[in-house]
Amino acid sequence: MSDDPKQRILDAVDDYQDTVFAIIGFANFYRFDDETRKMRDDVLVFQGRKLTPSAAKAVNDEGNPVEWVSPDVGILLPGGSGVLGEVKKSFPADEQRWFSDFKQLMGYDDDLSGWPSSTGTVPQHDVVLLVHWSRGRAICKFLERHQGQEIRFQRPFCILEFNRSNERQAYFSFRTAKGSLTDAGVNAKLENGVQVPMFALTRAYSEIKIYDGEPPLAYMLYLIWEHVINAKASEHPKYRVLKKRQGIDVEVSIDEAVNELHEKFSFHQLHRVICDRQPKVPKREWVQRAFDRLVRAKEAVWAEPAAGKLRAKFTRHDDVLAHFVDLCASDPESTGQLDLFKGSR
Repeated sequence: MSDDPKQRILDAVDDYQDTVFAIIGFANFYRFDDETRKMRDDVLVFQGRKLTPSAAKAVNDEGNPVEWVSPDVGILLPGGSGVLGEVKKSFPADEQRWFSDFKQLMGYDDDLSGWPSSTGTVPQHDVVLLVHWSRGRAICKFLERHQGQEIRFQRPFCILEFNRSNERQAYFSFRTAKGSLTDAGVNAKLENGVQVPMFALTRAYSEIKIYDGEPPLAYMLYLIWEHVINAKASEHPKYRVLKKRQGIDVEVSIDEAVNELHEKFSFHQLHRVICDRQPKVPKREWVQRAFDRLVRAKEAVWAEPAAGKLRAKFTRHDDVLAHFVDLCASDPESTGQLDLFKGSR
């Protein structure tokens, strides 16, 4: 990891965006029908859904109760079978800490309830780990050394590698690294590797920008400024003639920001009819942290603190994300959030 605070933030934003693309890219292999060239109505995709463990796994190794597990991606297929997946863009250098990641995955290898099916259960499901290609071989070797001992799966388990290539035409690539998927069609595609044009993913899922993992603060600020505050400022008569150093006062509450981003930019749009057990993202505390940072930067003041209402001074920026990356890079409290982000995935 770079020692440059700005580069660390940019890397964290890239990791976050790549995780979103890995989730939608993997789910799209099941949703998209190659013959009709349309999305299938009989495939349900969910993200961060709270699934209840069976009695056998209701208590973890430390003796603590497990209320639920929440995979990064879940897929319910016709006939009732399913897939649960977790995306790990980065792994810690200390391999001993990888056991906790596999324990999380083994928690998905269970008779879970809360699926968006008529019974709330499925007769069978795959468990999938999606890792960046740079870690794929090391993770597979780690699994081989410990499989059948500390690491055990009863259900089909598969490791997939993903990577984003920034060539003239950008691609997001997926390839099976170990194991296989039950769905023969999807498995055949991934065995040899598939390059998905980025424009295809952005065209089909252009609005999805956030999942149930907390974004780096700079990215959270960008989303709020660009898609909530800017939208409100655009209603002002001076907006179209606003010069670079001029400002427009915009009032917005935490709840307004949460609702706006959740409705338009979360995975909510993929499971509007199965929204029970789904997380509401962004979480209120994520937006609270972003609002606090705007106040510390004197780009806003609290209008009604008890109501969580902010008054921001909207100004134009040549590059909104770059502005907030610079802002957070100058603040040790903001860059410290990167450790939280890295450690949470």
